[in-house]
Amino acid sequence: MSDWFRSITALGAAFAGVVMATLALAALIVSGPTGMPQASGAAEPSPGAGDPGGPVGVIPGLGGELTVSGDREGTFAFNRSADGPGFGLTGGDGRIFFDGRPLAVVQLNLDGLSFFPEPDACTITPGNLRNAIGIGRADLRCDELVDIRGNGEITIRGNLGLPLDLLAVRELPLPGGSVTVGQETWIFTAATLEAWQLATLGGTRAYNLELADEAAGAALNVTFDIETRALTLDNVARDGADANLPEGCPLGSTELGQLNPRTTVIELSIDCEAVEVPGLGAVPIQGTVIVERLEWPE
Repeated sequence: MSDWFRSITALGAAFAGVVMATLALAALIVSGPTGMPQASGAAEPSPGAGDPGGPVGVIPGLGGELTVSGDREGTFAFNRSADGPGFGLTGGDGRIFFDGRPLAVVQLNLDGLSFFPEPDACTITPGNLRNAIGIGRADLRCDELVDIRGNGEITIRGNLGLPLDLLAVRELPLPGGSVTVGQETWIFTAATLEAWQLATLGGTRAYNLELADEAAGAALNVTFDIETRALTLDNVARDGADANLPEGCPLGSTELGQLNPRTTVIELSIDCEAVEVPGLGAVPIQGTVIVERLEWPE
């Protein structure tokens, strides 16, 4: 990223925000066997999947219980997010990670055993995803998994709630869009809104959303009010300079759908008159951009 996009202090604030997010995600990895709910509006379990049970984890409907047989016996809960390859779940005695298209189990750690299954070693069968919101349910079956150190062999059966975007083809639009700034057109191919209070360093607050056109050397910087959830264009950068908007320009947003438990796709509407843009003077800024709004983990 070019150094003109933000001041050194703003970059420091963004880095601090990343660190805070990482620590928060790490804090989610805690133990505790418990049941599994069917999320409101989430997909029904496939026939014979069993009752998901009571609430678990920090995200309703995420994870579930796996029944293990072989050199390890019992029912193990995987009900909270875990950092690792792809998407992960953790419980008191293990972690499981999913990745790829089609989705596959790429790593499993369970009660002292470690597995790195081949893509076809496990079968993941989605349930009814038609009315799923954020979470979809799927049956999981893995036969005769062998520990990488030869310390045991297990078979797994169960039903899990997984982020819907892992199980279904994405139907929501991809992030990005374009706006007209005076006589120029700025094009954005990435747009992630961090919907939480960001750190402030040196009296400078980091922006919740940066829409950057690297080719044009330009950016729109947006803040998010965590109480009113209002979005405001507060800063415009162009050609190595940036300008704050004293009054800010309120932006409109429309929710298009939930991509996964923490991410909602929104359409951001920009219609600002006479904005002071470096090198262009007071010009209108208009357009729409698809944005992925990322919520802070509870």
